Amino acid sequence: MRRADRLRALREAVRVTRPGGRVVAAAISRFAGALDFAATGRLDARTLAEARTLLTDGTNDPRIGFTHAYFHRAEEVADECAEAGLTGVVVHDVEGPAWTAADAAAGGPTQDAVFAAAVDLAQVYSSEPALVGSSAHLLAAGRVPQR
Repeated sequence: MRRADRLRALREAVRVTRPGGRVVAAAISRFAGALDFAATGRLDARTLAEARTLLTDGTNDPRIGFTHAYFHRAEEVADECAEAGLTGVVVHDVEGPAWTAADAAAGGPTQDAVFAAAVDLAQVYSSEPALVGSSAHLLAAGRVPQR
């Protein structure tokens, strides 16, 4: 939850990785919950209020039915990785920007076509900074500097 704890974990990963090796860190996107609730028809006044709170502090309220966690903006996870000592950090989306469309189409007559399109877009836009945060999950990858 706390930035200091996240940095400590990343610094430990940097410490135990050989010089030139790659470290990958996973994070939950700041926008994951609200986008999921909207795509699945579960957005209500309570979850919309939580979405507003997440915009300001990134702290998820576990009372809405999900874990106690910190939800990152893409630039935050990149900054934390760089501060921990990684170089060449790139943040990738996991599901891609059309994951909510795939969720909404699940079980319907267009599910296969929408899912295929979502996968195609995920491959094209994997590290596009303007879209990365629209994915539910993020992967930040960087290298440990040569000593």
